[in-house]
Amino acid sequence: MYFIYSEDHFLLTKTVNKLIKGLKAEKEYEIENYSLIYNDIADIYTSIITFSLFGESKILIISDAWFATEEKISLHRSYTEEALYKILESKTDNIVIFTLNNNKLSKRLKIVKYLEENLEVTNVKPMQEAEVMNYIKAFFVKNNKYITDDDARYIYDLTPNDMQTLTNELTKLSHIESEIITNNDVKDNLTKYIENDIFELSNVFVNNKTGIFLKLYKDYLLLNDDISKLIALLSSTVVFFRDVNVMKQQGLKSDEIVNKTKAHPYRVKVALSNRLNIKELNDKIKLLYNIQQGVLNSTMDKENIVEYQFIKNMEKRNG
Repeated sequence: MYFIYSEDHFLLTKTVNKLIKGLKAEKEYEIENYSLIYNDIADIYTSIITFSLFGESKILIISDAWFATEEKISLHRSYTEEALYKILESKTDNIVIFTLNNNKLSKRLKIVKYLEENLEVTNVKPMQEAEVMNYIKAFFVKNNKYITDDDARYIYDLTPNDMQTLTNELTKLSHIESEIITNNDVKDNLTKYIENDIFELSNVFVNNKTGIFLKLYKDYLLLNDDISKLIALLSSTVVFFRDVNVMKQQGLKSDEIVNKTKAHPYRVKVALSNRLNIKELNDKIKLLYNIQQGVLNSTMDKENIVEYQFIKNMEKRNG
């Protein structure tokens, strides 16, 4: 039996498919998919101990193996630990692959110790920056396209830290007729992710670039007329900037911060380069909290007063 887990669903699926391909190279298997959330565990057990309709062995992929974590995820009402051990201890020629879309298992659980001692456990870790860059360039080469290193970097920096999302973007770009993917092609076709807008807005805010901030701020509100949501997103991003700088003061290196925060390496790099100290970042977090409360309680004008508070904060720092 196998237990494969990863925080990146794309890499998890890719690893499972690679394993299945290797197994099927030796003999034919019928593939069955189950979920510990949606399927009755008794039905899963029955399938494990029986052959397929045509007498072939089976590969059973059992997803949502949250029993190996302390997350409060509701499994199927039929699930019990006793039934799980019945599966784990079953004698069968069928192949069982448990999968979990999560970055860690709970070492405190007895079941995890059992898994590590009796199953082949694999943790598929996220790709590092260099690996993702190579993946981007190799993807275009495979599709007979050419892209510069700078434009590959641009894609990497502006795409969420998720391999499926990145692959979707690369697939879209690879459908461009020209063999050469230009910077304009990338800019015109790459999806505009709202988190990128928020991150850029937060970055100019913490660096007190008043003019740029006001332009981005007004552009955002023209498209998304929800200032409360904007303030909440700004606040969480500024908190991220603050936390990254706290970790820097604690002596953590950039790659260690990336691993700890699970953030995009580009964002950690930008957060480390901002010019404010932690006290100033805390002041901005406090300002955002006060603005949010003022907006929610209708004690602060959404347009003029909020904008004035931002300007006052940034100009004070510039002064």
